[in-house]
Amino acid sequence: MKFTNLTRAEEIGANCYLLETGNTRVLLDSGMHPRAAGPLATPDFSLLGGRGFDAMVLTHAHQDHVGCLPLAMRQAPDAPVFMTEATAAISDVMLHNSVNVMMRQREELGLPDYPLFSHREVERLADQWRLVDLGRPFDLSDESGAVTCELFDAGHILGSTGALVRAEGRCIFYTGDVNFEDQTLMRAAKFPEENIDVLIMETTRGDSPVPEGFTRKSEEERFIGALQAALDEGAPVLVPVFALGKTQELLALLHGARKSGALRGGFGLYVGGLGAKITATTDNLRGRAPRRHGDLKLATCMPMEVVGGRDMAQLPVLPRTVYAVSSGMMTENTLSNMLAPRILEDPKAHCMFVGYSDPESPAGHVRASADGGEVVIDRRRHPVKRRCRVDQFTLSAHATRDGLLDYARKVQPAKIVLVHGDPPAVGWFARELPKVCPRSEVIVPPPGQTIEV
Repeated sequence: MKFTNLTRAEEIGANCYLLETGNTRVLLDSGMHPRAAGPLATPDFSLLGGRGFDAMVLTHAHQDHVGCLPLAMRQAPDAPVFMTEATAAISDVMLHNSVNVMMRQREELGLPDYPLFSHREVERLADQWRLVDLGRPFDLSDESGAVTCELFDAGHILGSTGALVRAEGRCIFYTGDVNFEDQTLMRAAKFPEENIDVLIMETTRGDSPVPEGFTRKSEEERFIGALQAALDEGAPVLVPVFALGKTQELLALLHGARKSGALRGGFGLYVGGLGAKITATTDNLRGRAPRRHGDLKLATCMPMEVVGGRDMAQLPVLPRTVYAVSSGMMTENTLSNMLAPRILEDPKAHCMFVGYSDPESPAGHVRASADGGEVVIDRRRHPVKRRCRVDQFTLSAHATRDGLLDYARKVQPAKIVLVHGDPPAVGWFARELPKVCPRSEVIVPPPGQTIEV
């Protein structure tokens, strides 16, 4: 049984992995790098050697896992792609949005090959997506029962899964992105713990120690308390969020806080267009995908205004107003990046981060900045002086490193393959896993190389 890492570097990038067992080749995810452009943003499909694959499993719809799905499907035009109903519905929105982004990047970055795929191609390829339910095994090979897969709720975002592949009398479990704790909207993951021979595990938060006494509930309360204080001051508040996952979590959190009385008084709320579109899709899936507050209609639970890119230049920065707009990393040309200069330079304003930020992203630069220090948030423009207050909260959709370590301890697999992490995060797990899994072989798969598992 062989494993090949098609991601181009040891990082959180264009996640894509090939699993080979017998005569069956299975592709796991096909993401697009959130910061790179051109070929460097894609998995290295040349590693498939022109042989394609027999089936593909898509664990969830975040860009770094789904963004290059059409390119992967070109490598194997007849291969089925398996995913949950929620992942399919959200992937459709994300991929069409990606086409729009690439069309803009074609002009702005001078990329003649963009867009890498078209709206029509996305519509056509969706016919090959196979929707599967959690906990129901399905075949990945032509020979019935030779290679099967079963999906388990990953608790990360709506529709997210881990994938259990059974072949050659062995079980390989790929976590995808996972969260073992309840979030505001998403329930904790429900993963298998027995008879797993190979564990392919994400490592996103390996470099992020959890403060002693930390709980998700107390952090949510801390965020709501800080937000209430900012609104009481009459401050405008920028909350950079990912359109998928974090926007919906924030809406549910604000609704719950207002309902309980923890958040008092009226305030304005702006949400980005893509976030609003995914929120509507989430509402349409009510009752058909695991989540907490199953009856809550997110699109109408809070009075809000929807804003798009064309509106940002004229969008007023108002007191007692929350701007929950993407991207969470304040990537150039996104709504949070466009709004950032007016927020950052306003000493009365607040910028509240609620999730992970790549240290090299504009959000990472803001988080690391000193009061009054200059921050580059757009390489095409002059730095801005950060005068606003910056608050940081840990409301991540990824499992804590301790949670992942504890899961591996319960599983005790023969081999653990570490993926989806920057080098410091991967390094922490490589050092700590042998302490709790002394009989497990810990493997950091070099990008582009095939290893035996």
